[in-house]
Amino acid sequence: MDRAVMRWPMFLAAAALAFAAKGAWSAEDATPRVVLVSIDGYRADYLDQHPSPTLRRLAAEGRRAQALIPAFPSATFTNHLSIITGQPPHRHGIVNNTMHDPAIPGQVFRLRDREAITNPAWWTTADPLWVSLEKRGLPTATVFWPGSEVKIQGVQPRDWLPYDGDLGHTQRVDLLLSWFDRPAHRRPRLATLYFSAVDSAGHSTGPGSDAVDRAIQDVDAALARLLDGLESRGLLAGTRLVVVSDHGMAPVPWNQQIYAPELIEGFPAVRWEWFGPASGLRLHGEDRGAVLQRLAREPKLQCHGKTQLPEAWGLEAHSRVPDIVCVASMGWSVTDRRLGFPIPGQHGYPGTHPEMHGIFLLWGRGIAPGPQPARSALSVRSTLECLLNGDSRADPDFPHRCH
Repeated sequence: MDRAVMRWPMFLAAAALAFAAKGAWSAEDATPRVVLVSIDGYRADYLDQHPSPTLRRLAAEGRRAQALIPAFPSATFTNHLSIITGQPPHRHGIVNNTMHDPAIPGQVFRLRDREAITNPAWWTTADPLWVSLEKRGLPTATVFWPGSEVKIQGVQPRDWLPYDGDLGHTQRVDLLLSWFDRPAHRRPRLATLYFSAVDSAGHSTGPGSDAVDRAIQDVDAALARLLDGLESRGLLAGTRLVVVSDHGMAPVPWNQQIYAPELIEGFPAVRWEWFGPASGLRLHGEDRGAVLQRLAREPKLQCHGKTQLPEAWGLEAHSRVPDIVCVASMGWSVTDRRLGFPIPGQHGYPGTHPEMHGIFLLWGRGIAPGPQPARSALSVRSTLECLLNGDSRADPDFPHRCH
């Protein structure tokens, strides 16, 4: 198995020397391949608000959806799994960034807990696209994607590496391009490329800030480098880019925090498991009706038992979903910190809110330009499969039929 785990700098240097020695590919490789790019936290309206020549080029020359509607809760791991599997959260099982599961005692799923996120027990019902492709013998590669660091159904992408938030945008692109310098049969058919800077800036300074603007420009420059690299290798003919984001971002003023412990005074067994715009509680034997009645006193919070969640939220009961799930009013958030822990930008709200809408762009040779209606994050996988299974030499309608 080809892997770049923790050895990517040496591998990248060797690949660069090999490419310099042989020069650009002598003929274009039209084998269908897809590069799936995720710009975490990129809100749908950012494209019109922030200078980004590469992204605007992709939108003008390709297909742009009005929005990509995230699954609920609009969390990073939850929606990256929905995008790559086509499954809603209660099917793929990653129902939030933080989870408890009675079937996995003694371990809490948290993003910063490598032992937890690489435990296959959390991923047993997920079905990422790279699994089916690898089973068919088609190479895949991930420059980061939730789930790629663990064997799911006994399978991982051919190339992957542990998440490293310090790996720069240029380094991420160059690493991915180095994998395309291989002989044709070993080049990735599906590759993912993940950028977190826009999300980080949105959290720390709020959407629309100067920091968000700078992060978008940095990511835009990295995408330009990717396109130039594919073109210089003669690989642009067969490559389609799908650019998505897992969710948007909403401003949350420091004084619009709901203090969680006060809401459950008198119910000593109740424990909060989720915080933020989408929060949740485990009852541990306390009376559901009584707890819901107490929560109903908070006017900025809408709470339901997990078997009676609103259909519009799109989340169904699962062992990892807390007994009660709450959603704060837009611009409000639930916290357990009395002294305040300002997070100027947050996400997690249902996808019915425009602030949570993400981006969807489809670009490449044969993609007819034009707008698209808003679409669900669950629809992306079918587009990826269509793009990977088509051949413009044998099918004149490809890839026009891939939506």
